[in-house]
Amino acid sequence: MGNILLVEPEYRSKFPPLGLMKLATYHKEKGDTVTFVRGQDPDMRALPWDRVYVASLFTWELPKTVDTMKFYASAVSSPKSLYVGGVGVTLLPQYVRDRVDCTIVPGQIDRPNMLGRGSRAVAKLTPDYDILHAVEYAYRPQDTYFTRITKGCVRSCSFCAVPLLEPEFGILKHLGRQLDDVNRKYGAKQHLVIMDNNILGIDSIQNIIAGIANAGFQAGAKRNGRKRTVDFNQGLDARLISKNPKLAELLATVCLSPVRLGFDSITMEKSYRRAIVLLHEQGFHEFTNYMLFNFKDSPLDMYKRLMINADLNERLGIRITGFPMRFIPMDSIKRSHVSKKWNWRYLRGIQCILLATRGLISPNPDFVRAAFGRTHNKFLEILAMPDRYIIYREHYRTNGAQDWRRKFRRLSHTSKQELFTLLAELNGLRNKKSRIQAIRRSRGLIEHYYPGGEVPPSSLS
Repeated sequence: MGNILLVEPEYRSKFPPLGLMKLATYHKEKGDTVTFVRGQDPDMRALPWDRVYVASLFTWELPKTVDTMKFYASAVSSPKSLYVGGVGVTLLPQYVRDRVDCTIVPGQIDRPNMLGRGSRAVAKLTPDYDILHAVEYAYRPQDTYFTRITKGCVRSCSFCAVPLLEPEFGILKHLGRQLDDVNRKYGAKQHLVIMDNNILGIDSIQNIIAGIANAGFQAGAKRNGRKRTVDFNQGLDARLISKNPKLAELLATVCLSPVRLGFDSITMEKSYRRAIVLLHEQGFHEFTNYMLFNFKDSPLDMYKRLMINADLNERLGIRITGFPMRFIPMDSIKRSHVSKKWNWRYLRGIQCILLATRGLISPNPDFVRAAFGRTHNKFLEILAMPDRYIIYREHYRTNGAQDWRRKFRRLSHTSKQELFTLLAELNGLRNKKSRIQAIRRSRGLIEHYYPGGEVPPSSLS
């Protein structure tokens, strides 16, 4: 028997750490004692452990992951017993290797001997839900089966890490067996989250959907008097639905809510619109759609997609809630990337709007047009505004914003670009005041962003 410590660094994470949960199952089946913690716990570090596993999520969280690994390094007798795996380290193993002496486990643990001679393939094991009770952190949603039926994806989108993480597309584990295992060990759950990358692309999708329905998640299903839901949380491929309308009919046989689709580029408009219409015809009215930006798109591309959603909401009487996702390169440890067609001020403006809307774009068309502008030019002007003028727009509408708008509109296109370049430079400076005091041109506009050379308390960190 061994003592095993599983650690999730203290980054923001909505879903429970499935990789660590499956490791818990693996080690408990071996007879080991397993403990799960989040973050850096001095009491846990003071104990001796036979192995410490640290999870990684996004690459920009790797600095926090490395700090967590260093914190627990003294808790094992050998660096080889300090393990790290997950998305971040799989994409940037050298970053971790250069900073911590440890054992790196890249990709899915889907083959024997990846954790040492005689070890099992962990990827297909049932997650251990009990370890989540050891921490106060509230993962969402609760009372839910977290499952994966397929691995990989039929597409090779250049912005996506899936082709690198899971290069083969195919079946991972039969859903029925997963649910039976959870029911037997942890009791039945109310809801079902399926975390597959592109499940509609699998040849056996009709059998899979039938299996979901037969497992108690048919359309209109209830348990204990409450509605059950199925959530394909990574999103469904609108292009596949548009190409094959029978997929919309299949999805209508289960209690799918909400419908999540990706709308990552304006080039998808035709298939996206068709997929929405087909799903609406099958009785779906609630959608939550992912919208990638800061990749190869432009602000105009994003604005058009926002207005397409507003148009569909009005025309069909549905509710599409937008979920913008800012692109960060797969080799970046920071979230500061600015693509060729964007600039720092515009990205900051998007961040400010989303702060005011709690990260989501309302399905209310009038609200969308008020928040993002009724024209593309108005949209760009809103993005260019000082942070607090965006976040607290009503308060500053006649208290500062009018003067800023008058001065901003006088600028030529070239002068506006120079202003954006200067604002990006100021954002990266610690001593902004001295730099601002040296400015002659556009000083009046800069004072709206940094009154008196200071960062207003209402600005984002």
